[in-house]
Amino acid sequence: MSDNILPERTPDEIRDDAMKVFNQMAPAKYDDGQARQEITSNLDKHPDLIQAKREEIMDLWFYNESQARELDELKLRIDKLEKRNAYLEGTLKA
Repeated sequence: MSDNILPERTPDEIRDDAMKVFNQMAPAKYDDGQARQEITSNLDKHPDLIQAKREEIMDLWFYNESQARELDELKLRIDKLEKRNAYLEGTLKA
């Protein structure tokens, strides 16, 4: 028996789940960016897509590192709670 709370997914389910979220979110994100016309109203006419992608990649890096820290914190909390749970179970058996 697995300790996972969420059910295990097949590779196809992983792909399908990711595509479902992308297809739900991407059109609105794209439309919002186009409506704001920060650089241009037509992405094909963007004056510097390479630099724009660099900036997006840098943002993604910082988001990733912050989330990694959050996950580390959660892992430490889980470890602490598991140790406390084992201690409490031990005292109940005694």
